[in-house]
Amino acid sequence: MAPSLSPKKSWEGFTGSVVWSVAVGIAAVVLLLDGSWLVGVMVGVAAACFATVGDLAESTLKRDLGIKDMGSILPGHGGIMDRMDSLLVVVPVTWALLTIFVPV
Repeated sequence: MAPSLSPKKSWEGFTGSVVWSVAVGIAAVVLLLDGSWLVGVMVGVAAACFATVGDLAESTLKRDLGIKDMGSILPGHGGIMDRMDSLLVVVPVTWALLTIFVPV
């Protein structure tokens, strides 16, 4: 997918994350929020895409700084930031989509 930034990321993995994100998005929006399944599809696709963007952006930052881990709490796993990089981008996008398309 982006071998110079994150050599273990693949298009197959991205496809799997889109499929599972759509499945979870549909289930969550329909069962928990009484919204349309189409909104669940939209939220799932957006979450998978923006999570990948957040992860690749953090990988770019780490490459530019010349470091492997952003912290020492989770050595070998990229540090705490590697666990949050996707969420930092996905949460506002998901919130905006749900605010617009699922009425309270």
